Amino acid sequence: MEHGKALGMKALMVLPIMWIVMTLFFNVSFWSTTVLGIILMAVAYALGDMMIFPRTSNMMATVSDFVLALIVLWIGLAVIGAESTFLPALVTAVVIAAGEWFYHKWLVKNNMATIRESHRLSESH
Repeated sequence: MEHGKALGMKALMVLPIMWIVMTLFFNVSFWSTTVLGIILMAVAYALGDMMIFPRTSNMMATVSDFVLALIVLWIGLAVIGAESTFLPALVTAVVIAAGEWFYHKWLVKNNMATIRESHRLSESH
């Protein structure tokens, strides 16, 4: 897998979502949002894209990404002392998970994900 290109695409998806949802709608500072986004991307890439997605399906990986984003953002918002933690984490996790569905398809289409052939065939329909 070309990690740089894959991480770059993930950043182009995750960071704007974080900035729009958390900064514009929930008044979390730009820098806090950026730091949380980078942490989330690193964890989600290592666990979701490198470990879970290649061994399961797009649906399982997307659900895992949602749960992971919710937990990381909820804890991260509490750590930075945000006045609201669960709702911003939930809304952001939902939007990121929707993007992850398409990101996983992009990884496969561009031969950047090695997944079991049975999953590749079942996901192409």
